[in-house]
Amino acid sequence: MNKKMNLRVLTLNIWLAPRDQQKRDALLLKGLEEHDADIVFLQEVVRTPERDAFQLVKENSSLHWHHASDFARHASDFADFEWPLWGTAVGTRWEPKSITTHKLPAADGPYVWEAVLSLPIGVDMLFLGPRPSFNFTDEAARVEQALFVTELEEKRRQEAPTIIAGDFDAAPDQDCMRFYTGKSAINGRSAAFRDTWAIAGDGGPGYTWTTDNPWVARSVTDGQGIVPNYVVQEPHHRRIDYVLAGSTVNHLTVESVINSSKVVFNEYPTASDHYGVLAEIELNALDKPTAWA
Repeated sequence: MNKKMNLRVLTLNIWLAPRDQQKRDALLLKGLEEHDADIVFLQEVVRTPERDAFQLVKENSSLHWHHASDFARHASDFADFEWPLWGTAVGTRWEPKSITTHKLPAADGPYVWEAVLSLPIGVDMLFLGPRPSFNFTDEAARVEQALFVTELEEKRRQEAPTIIAGDFDAAPDQDCMRFYTGKSAINGRSAAFRDTWAIAGDGGPGYTWTTDNPWVARSVTDGQGIVPNYVVQEPHHRRIDYVLAGSTVNHLTVESVINSSKVVFNEYPTASDHYGVLAEIELNALDKPTAWA
């Protein structure tokens, strides 16, 4: 059995808005095929009679796909609003040994995916895909959710380094991301996940939600921007989408090296208001634990 492999992980918020739907769907499928990731985590995946983005990617991909709704309550609870039914989707090269979601602490129904995968190098890996609270004022909730996610990871981690990916709606200097990446402790607890972009990005800021993207900009030529001044003021640039990898210290029987981390889906015309992140991680299953043990 080959004990080495390169694992490719992609996260992208595909944007629930129907604007230029057919063009954006085509760009989405083209990008998914080109990047050929082993694990894909998509957010804002609409499922309505008019647009079923989940079915679209499922029918045009060889990955194993699973979907969950962002709403913990029945859709009729939102009858007074023109909300589409949307959620998240996880696609994996290998059929998960187990896959489920857990509710995160908060009233707005966020959750986290938990999937255990058997890799072709003979070890299992845990994937976690959080869908945290998204408002600018929700950082306290995101911190509580980060505590929940890392506690879940401690209980469920496997031999290969855990992967946590998604749209975290938080910049690297915010409390929840500082906690995830070991830069600060919260309530006497700490974690140490590797931010793949910080380690193996191109040295730039890695913005994934920015007014450089015409879909985000308040004033663009087609008048279809989504960010008026009451949300943010132009210019606005944030890195809020991440692929995180578990600490080597917690996975002594599988060496891991982050070879690359790229901002993707960022060429105009863009498929979404977000750019994505694609990370490639080299894994080597060892016959015995490293010297850390």
